[in-house]
Amino acid sequence: MNNNFQKTLEWLLEKHHLLNLFNSREHFHVRFEKDEYMPLVIERHGDLISVAHYFEQNGDLIQDPEVELHHPSWYPTAITQAFLGRREKFIHHAAGTFVDKNFHNDVSSFLCVWARNLRAQGWEQARIASSNIM
Repeated sequence: MNNNFQKTLEWLLEKHHLLNLFNSREHFHVRFEKDEYMPLVIERHGDLISVAHYFEQNGDLIQDPEVELHHPSWYPTAITQAFLGRREKFIHHAAGTFVDKNFHNDVSSFLCVWARNLRAQGWEQARIASSNIM
């Protein structure tokens, strides 16, 4: 678990009075916008949490980065970076399912930096551009 990333996202959601909804709903979506930064989207679909920044390229929305985490443990399970591709904790082959043993440490280090950046950039003051809480 990346405690710092979890705490930062929970802090951000609480600042916008959304933490209780995030924790109590099966499906949750919020898009934050802040001048000079790519929009930040936080979603929850059952036991999947997705956190991503988005930019537009040739009319398409591109996630960069996007991290998928397990709810409620907040363990990272996948990361996508636009120019580096997708990396998953579990690797599926015909011979079986394998675990990338370096995945957790690599992604956790990245999430620590991202958490610091979100706080330093003042996302608690961002505006909510859209939300869909079902």
